[in-house]
Amino acid sequence: MKTPRLAVWPPLPLRIYTRRPSVHLPFPLHEPNCRLFARARHALWQGTQALGLGAGDEILAPAYHHGSEIEALCQAGLTCRFYEATETLAPDAQELEKLLSPRTRALYIIHYLGFPQDAGRWRTWCDRRGLFLIEDAAQAWLAAVDGRLLGSFGDLAFFCLYKTFGLPDGSALVSPRPLPGAQAQPCSGLPQLGVRHVEWLMARSGWLAEFGTRRRHPAAQHSGDPFSLGDPHSPPSSATSFLLSRVVDTEAAAQRRRHYHLLLERLAEYVPAPFAHVPAGASPFAFPIETDQKAAVLARLTRDGVAALDFWSVGHPSLPVAQCPQATLRRSRTIGLPVHQELRIDDVERIARAVRDTMEDLLGTRRMLRRGYGS
Repeated sequence: MKTPRLAVWPPLPLRIYTRRPSVHLPFPLHEPNCRLFARARHALWQGTQALGLGAGDEILAPAYHHGSEIEALCQAGLTCRFYEATETLAPDAQELEKLLSPRTRALYIIHYLGFPQDAGRWRTWCDRRGLFLIEDAAQAWLAAVDGRLLGSFGDLAFFCLYKTFGLPDGSALVSPRPLPGAQAQPCSGLPQLGVRHVEWLMARSGWLAEFGTRRRHPAAQHSGDPFSLGDPHSPPSSATSFLLSRVVDTEAAAQRRRHYHLLLERLAEYVPAPFAHVPAGASPFAFPIETDQKAAVLARLTRDGVAALDFWSVGHPSLPVAQCPQATLRRSRTIGLPVHQELRIDDVERIARAVRDTMEDLLGTRRMLRRGYGS
């Protein structure tokens, strides 16, 4: 029997074209100082310009990061001073104090995997030191903390729209300060739109999943520099602009939390400590598990039809790796599982079974090798 393919990135259902555009769009889309760009790194670069940050300025940035955001800051002329953070991934106030210098202008926080940082605390911390607060909510659209939406605390905040819904591209930038708009011509977005639809079909048909997997060219998909800024003036594609008001569903965060809770009930022993409890306002982007056999787990899950995410394995080249051992360890161990709102309950159960079978088989093999049975 052919196995459907379940991916971390939200796919786009075919029924989307029958929906009427929503009049009431969630924060920050109706804010007067919200601007849309093709990608979050473009929004970040534009936002730093609006804040007047540039050459000679320093920013406190997390050592555990994707890399594209750090490249955007570097391209904007900023110097990153990296902090390791605590075991919960929250910034450590004492560590931050040691990194401060007369050139420090901003603190950068990441709402990892849609789990909120204590943004109110860091808003106060920055205000007392005359610093800007930048909220990276790329994975956290629709999330809130203490009843207040993420992105509403910072002097600058941005979101990846396509990480929450199956859009071809799109990011939202919001700030109390006036922001520039995109200045280039939009692309159509049709190739990526097709990919999003195919992913939805592959999640429902094992035959289509097998055919689609054979037709995919992974090397072509991941070629080039993953940290490259590209053109920071790029607007969202025409397809994203057309679909955005149709695809948005404010219940998506709650549905993601429900899926997360189901996985947590079955896989709690594999979950990193910062994500072992789901805050009421979280909007999970993925379900993280930890393993010291990352490559083997990813390969086995792929075989079983779960396209897990190799989460942030490589940091930006400017990161002093030797000074950031915890971030390096997290990179070597973390995998993201699908949790998006297009999953069905049977899909979530299948993901849980695939992970348990994989972990038990690999751990069993390792125990045998330790006992001398692998020779």
